[in-house]
Amino acid sequence: PSRVYDLITGSANRQVDRSLLDSVTRDAANLRQRIAVKDQHKLDEFLDSIRDIEKRIDRAKKQDSLEGWHPSISQPTMGRPTEDLPQNVGEHMRLMLDLIVLAFQMDQTRIATCMLNNDLSQMNFGFLEGVQGSLHLDLTHNGREPDLEAMYLKTNQFHVAQLAYLIHRMGQIDEGGTSLLHNSMIMFCSNLYDGDRHQADEMPVLLAGQGGGTLQTGRILDFSDLVVDQRRACNLYLSVASRMGMDLPTFGDATHPLVYL
Repeated sequence: PSRVYDLITGSANRQVDRSLLDSVTRDAANLRQRIAVKDQHKLDEFLDSIRDIEKRIDRAKKQDSLEGWHPSISQPTMGRPTEDLPQNVGEHMRLMLDLIVLAFQMDQTRIATCMLNNDLSQMNFGFLEGVQGSLHLDLTHNGREPDLEAMYLKTNQFHVAQLAYLIHRMGQIDEGGTSLLHNSMIMFCSNLYDGDRHQADEMPVLLAGQGGGTLQTGRILDFSDLVVDQRRACNLYLSVASRMGMDLPTFGDATHPLVYL
């Protein structure tokens, strides 16, 4: 968590708002040595134009004259986490989710991914009441044994509770009449539907937030009646991308967005 905090806030001598050109200076210098003088002038003009735009944007920020959406905060609203990992799993997860909210509030990123557990997790969820003995991977391959099924259900409920926490936190953040949640999209899913069979053709996905009003929530949509190439996960990703202003012709094995969404 402390490393993520430093990335978001610029702590520990990390400059968050670096110039775009700072990251390509070496490549530009190498390219300059291999091109004709005329092309060198064109490259210099291009780089100078980018630097000029960056300076104008920075000046507008300082004068508070930027139009449109503004980040709700400019300074972090939480202290820097300690260097050590939290030993309480729930506390660790909620801290990472708080950092995601902070990054969105400060507009340091528009996209975040949080993987609460990996595919072959050997985590022991014994910290949950009623879960004992088995590792998470074993619980997902339970052969429908009632006791293991009951423990597996508790681990799923734990993960969903973390989602509920994130939704609640984002719903609390005001962004000028609407909430951070309203202006965002949260996708919550697993990579398998059934661990015993490694089945992924009926994978449930939950979408929260309204994407700035582009997504109608409060619905349960069943796509099982569609042919496979119309209900792939990548069809969903195309739909999400379009709501973020990216009209991609294809994504993965999908060529069109998910219908009904």
